Amino acid sequence: MIAFPSGTARVLPGTARILWPAAIVASVAVAIASTIYSLTHGINEVFPFLYFLPIILFVYFYPDHGVIFTLLVSTIYLVLVYSLTSFNPAVVAVSTAWFVIFVTIGVVTSSLAKGLVLEERKYRDIFENSQAGIFTFDLDTLKIRELNAKCARMLRFDRSELVGKDLREIFTDSAQYQSFTRDIRARPQTGDLELHFSTRDGDIRQFILSASTSPNNVIICSVMDITERKLAERVIHKARVELEERIIERTRELTRANESLVAEIEERKQFEDAIQLANKKLNTLSSITRHDILNQITAIVMYLALAEEQISDPEAIGHLKKIGQITQLIQKQIRFTRNYQFIGSRSPHWQLLSVTINDAVKDLDMGAVHVEKDVGDIAIYADLLLEKVFYNLFENSLRHGVNVTTCRVTYRREGDDLVILYEDNGVGIPAGVKEKIFRREYYRNTGYGMFLTKEILDTTGISIVETGEPKKGARFEIRVPQGAFRFGLPEDGDFSQETKY
Repeated sequence: MIAFPSGTARVLPGTARILWPAAIVASVAVAIASTIYSLTHGINEVFPFLYFLPIILFVYFYPDHGVIFTLLVSTIYLVLVYSLTSFNPAVVAVSTAWFVIFVTIGVVTSSLAKGLVLEERKYRDIFENSQAGIFTFDLDTLKIRELNAKCARMLRFDRSELVGKDLREIFTDSAQYQSFTRDIRARPQTGDLELHFSTRDGDIRQFILSASTSPNNVIICSVMDITERKLAERVIHKARVELEERIIERTRELTRANESLVAEIEERKQFEDAIQLANKKLNTLSSITRHDILNQITAIVMYLALAEEQISDPEAIGHLKKIGQITQLIQKQIRFTRNYQFIGSRSPHWQLLSVTINDAVKDLDMGAVHVEKDVGDIAIYADLLLEKVFYNLFENSLRHGVNVTTCRVTYRREGDDLVILYEDNGVGIPAGVKEKIFRREYYRNTGYGMFLTKEILDTTGISIVETGEPKKGARFEIRVPQGAFRFGLPEDGDFSQETKY
């Protein structure tokens, strides 16, 4: 930054920090010298124009102080005119008009320069603070122009070591390099390219890259290091293959002989531990993948915002808004997997039904809808996401019931089973879609909620069907098999009403 009072001054490279202030001082000196020379030789028509240059130069690089500088230079000009022309009325009038013109130019250009500096700083902050690595290169010379700190850390270089270097410096495979440069010349945007880059210490890292061409033929690249993710995929694949081989081998052993019960139980426990480890790794991979995708979507949103600012065609802007809406839908679908991946990942627990219902309603704005429940002290052995089952049922009534005023939860016994009834007095569900609402492909009408509800209950053998009459209200029957429900608190202490995930 130029050594000047703090504000929105522009960032200048090394030698420019000296040259630009020197140019401003020189232009002021030339303007003053020309004024003195012109006035002492009877010339008073040309020299005022010379003041435009120092004013514009100063305002461009120091917009916060442009008005003050303009007033100072204009005052010097006015003082010189007044003192060297002996207050000639005609010259004084003209010089006063020039004074006003100088100040006006200083105010207007200072305001515009401030706006430009703030815009530059906004995009610079986005560039520097992005969670993704970003670098740019010139499409004509294929030389790296800029990279942010995140990208430099990924490649283990100092930023100054790569700026100005050929793009080949970071590519490890000449075929990949040729293919990438060929593709970016043919298409203005490319996405999700998996490339191998070399770090400063010679390590080969795998990246996923998205690139777009800016109007000045500069390529903007966003990269994410996926080396660990790929390694995790290979480890999980290897573990899965090994697990399958062990299961096949064990199955063959069981068909040949029935070994001792103690040894059988111990080996089965080992298999269960291996399965849990594989599930844990799969969940880890899912979380990493979801995080990477959401980061890429964030980059898409950023580029959409940049594109909307640069495009004035209404039809093109409409297309961009459609892309934004689709991107939001993708985000919603990805976030759904965060809930779904936990189903069955932890052991089921006994949960007090009345408490579960209260917790579900607590997170909803029920408005004037009255909630009735008559479930006594029933405890259900179910997945820890049981609360979300009732949350989805209440939310379904609020969203689709239209004129719902009452929601009711009761129960009845049918043989050895317990049937939990959820009812509302809304418009009900048409006969043709009673089964479809529990299918994943029906999400466009109801969301994933009812599909998720069925999957949660299935974990412990609980089923759900819709038996209401259209126009008379929805009614869901949740059938709990013997052994998965009890009346009163369990005596063995196996009771959980903890926060779900």
